Amino acid sequence: MPPNLNSNGELRRPPGFVSIRDVLDGKVYEKAKVNIAGIIIDVRAPVPTRGADWKCQIRFFDTSVQDDEDASISLNIFRPEKEIPHAGCGDAILLHAVKVQRYRGEEWSLLTTYDTRIHIYQASDIPKPPGNASNAMRPATGPKDGEPNSNDHAFISQLFHAASKDRVPPPEKFETMKMQSANIKEKFSLLKDVVDGQFCDIVAMVVREPYDGGDKISLWVSDFTENAAFFHYTINGANLADGRDGDPFNYTSRFSTVTSGTAWSGPYGKRSMQITCWEPHATAIRQTRLALGSWVSVRNLQIKVGRNAANLEGYLREDEKAYGLNIRICPLDTSGDADMISPQLKEAVRRRRDYERSKKEQLKDITSAAKAGQSRKAETAIDQEPKRKKSRNQKKRHLLSASKEEPSQKKRQLSPPCREEETQRVSVPLSNLNPQVKCENQNKSASLVAEMLEPAFCTTEIDGKTVELQLPFVNLNYRGNVRVVNFRPSKLEEFSYPRKSSEFDILSDNDESDSDSESDNDLMTDFTAVRNWQWRFYLELEDAAVPPHEEKKRVWVAVDNQAAQYLLNLDASNLRHSKEKLEQLRQALSILWGDLEKNAHNEEVKKIRASKEGMPPLDSDDEDGPASKPVSKNEFTAPPFACCIRQYGIKIREKDAAKADAGKGNRWQRVFGLFGTRISVS
Repeated sequence: MPPNLNSNGELRRPPGFVSIRDVLDGKVYEKAKVNIAGIIIDVRAPVPTRGADWKCQIRFFDTSVQDDEDASISLNIFRPEKEIPHAGCGDAILLHAVKVQRYRGEEWSLLTTYDTRIHIYQASDIPKPPGNASNAMRPATGPKDGEPNSNDHAFISQLFHAASKDRVPPPEKFETMKMQSANIKEKFSLLKDVVDGQFCDIVAMVVREPYDGGDKISLWVSDFTENAAFFHYTINGANLADGRDGDPFNYTSRFSTVTSGTAWSGPYGKRSMQITCWEPHATAIRQTRLALGSWVSVRNLQIKVGRNAANLEGYLREDEKAYGLNIRICPLDTSGDADMISPQLKEAVRRRRDYERSKKEQLKDITSAAKAGQSRKAETAIDQEPKRKKSRNQKKRHLLSASKEEPSQKKRQLSPPCREEETQRVSVPLSNLNPQVKCENQNKSASLVAEMLEPAFCTTEIDGKTVELQLPFVNLNYRGNVRVVNFRPSKLEEFSYPRKSSEFDILSDNDESDSDSESDNDLMTDFTAVRNWQWRFYLELEDAAVPPHEEKKRVWVAVDNQAAQYLLNLDASNLRHSKEKLEQLRQALSILWGDLEKNAHNEEVKKIRASKEGMPPLDSDDEDGPASKPVSKNEFTAPPFACCIRQYGIKIREKDAAKADAGKGNRWQRVFGLFGTRISVS
């Protein structure tokens, strides 16, 4: 039976299938999921990754590229070892829902996803058309690798017998290549470990704009590790390493005092290395538009001492023995699914984040030291010594007086409080607590808010005298029985806020500290760049019950993004644009605080109405009449609930040097936060 051809003389494919030529010509957009089939010509042995999956690579061709010896496509399989399919020389492969990606900057390839289905047909058992190829299928290995339909089986028969077998290597060579692929050593290396004469694979960030020399391109990269053999870049930027524009090797800077027109933008210290890239890699760099801030993967990079005979550099040359075009440098994307990003890239991003935080603190210290130095220059040597002595005496007197102040104040030591006494004081029966609000550490006794607010002291010696100093905060966790009496912001729509997307979002331990410094104006100016929404709101909590003759205390607690996600079982979003999400939030919080929001809204309406009439706020609604009972925030319909509260400290600005106990210009502020508490929505 002749092959089923279309009007262009090409093999007719089932609906939803594409050809390899379509992928290689860019007719299928990147990251699209496609169905495709072909004849296998190479299989790389499975190797473990740094995660739970193993990696296997299968290369195949089809009738659309069989006349081009250099044209084929590779499938990158990431699965548990037992789910890697077995494929033989010349077998047919049928793929459903496989992702198209641009690999190594130039080469198109395929990548398995969670939905990908892989079917392998043994070459010797595939019948000629119109025979059914179902009997040629090798056993399925993945949980989703189900049985293809009859059209797929028929297409495999057509494809297999229409394709030329000249591209298929002999079985002996096929097995030899597979065995050799299993013996390839792991060549990945951190820059801190590279040495002269080594060939290695690296993952790094471009930390300076590339210099295009025509036949080659110079890159400066860093993975934020230090190597003693790298050039040392100083923090003031006035070093010889900057060089001149058009002088990537800094030859002229050795003999000139002229400062560079291009400031060093990379990390300071011995954290960066220069790489010289020749063709075809230089063209790939231009086409992929690698620039300052790009993350790259570089394979088989040669490391050796540079032309200055002092520092290590990298060299990327053409591989003359490679089969076809072999581009060994490619950009890496940090904006995709975090689960699909390599562990090497994640660790490099984490090191960059930690470096940026450390650099920020160091720059603060340098700025403070510079200001202090300018101040000292303005003082005479005669005035300096008495002032220093006076300052030390003032500090001693301040510490001694602090131990004598408020002698009647209750001082709590750092030792754990007596839990038996706690249990006797808290008189709220567990049966009265809201059963729809659960918290961790149920076996721990509940603390009163007053106990959480008690100051903590430590004992130390100053000039041989024992003094007791009040600590700004302590890191402690509590469990309390409380109810909500107030909340901030006053509108639920403002319980979430936008945050600019960052490459640090791929890190599981990333927090909001790096983005909190952005002002609201910055976010509104660049609102189109906002991709992520975070929870952030505050609750004022009051004791549900206290022992007789004791006053109920209140405390404000912060609910950050992680705590709010656990509390509400909802992801943050733009609540102003999603009425459905806003209503879900309102229903969840009504379980927590009853009619608090409604009562707060009624009071706000009264204030607005009274202000318009030029009168003070009324105690009741005009429609209810003068005899109606006032509605207040402090009237609750929801029962109290159990929750977990943590005490910790944050740094805030402080102009008074005497109060700056967290470094120059900063002091510690005690705050409380909610954690480990969850609302069960029925």
